[in-house]
Amino acid sequence: MRAIFVGCLLLVFASANSHAQDQGEFDSGFDWLSLSEAQALAEEDGKKILLFGYAEWCTYCLKMRKETYPDSTVLSSLSQYYHPVQVDAESEEEINYNGRTMKSYELARFLRITSFPTHFFIDSDGTILGAQPGFIEPYVFSPLLNYVGTGAFQTMGFEEYFEIEDDEEGGE
Repeated sequence: MRAIFVGCLLLVFASANSHAQDQGEFDSGFDWLSLSEAQALAEEDGKKILLFGYAEWCTYCLKMRKETYPDSTVLSSLSQYYHPVQVDAESEEEINYNGRTMKSYELARFLRITSFPTHFFIDSDGTILGAQPGFIEPYVFSPLLNYVGTGAFQTMGFEEYFEIEDDEEGGE
């Protein structure tokens, strides 16, 4: 009886662990780049970088991958304005940011990630423009991507931009 219990317990841990290992490879409808690849491309084409800070155990991170990222308006905004990067904030993976090599968890500390998920908006020369923590529904995320991607954040607040974009799309 004890062997059956231990076997079941191992299965539970194995399935939980395999779920955690798969999150970074979940197909959200686009390819993630390394931060150094994204920075090189951004330097060439002037697009911004969207850095998705996540943790393998984070259910809201997985929800972003399943519900928000695959949305057609989000995909369109991403492809138009960004090079997407994902960083496991608890990983030992080496990452290069602005010519400095560090572990992913060290980058997370440097960025002061305190909750998951957190999205960072980075310009083409590697400067952090801002961050947005938490799960974001597609109807808010796409306008947010456009707001930062177009540079509108430099001249107006997000609420004003959101209203303008909503009016242009025929919203109320």
